[in-house]
Amino acid sequence: MKRVKDIIEMKQRELEVLQQESNNALDVVTATINQLSNVNEKIDIKLNEIIEAKTKLQATEDGLNNTREHNSKIISKFKALIED
Repeated sequence: MKRVKDIIEMKQRELEVLQQESNNALDVVTATINQLSNVNEKIDIKLNEIIEAKTKLQATEDGLNNTREHNSKIISKFKALIED
């Protein structure tokens, strides 16, 4: 009986070791998931900054084009007055 008891205790210790190894592996996976999630959050922030900058640049470009077009019309009108 002692031998069976020793085998059971040994197998229980092996089980505990394997459970700890499994928990350690899960901790690594969980940490990796968290780190990758943090990286994605930072990427999202940067992408939003880029989108915001593009929007502002587009608005500036549109404003410049409108002003140039307006100025060109005024130039044409003044030239027409001078040429008559």
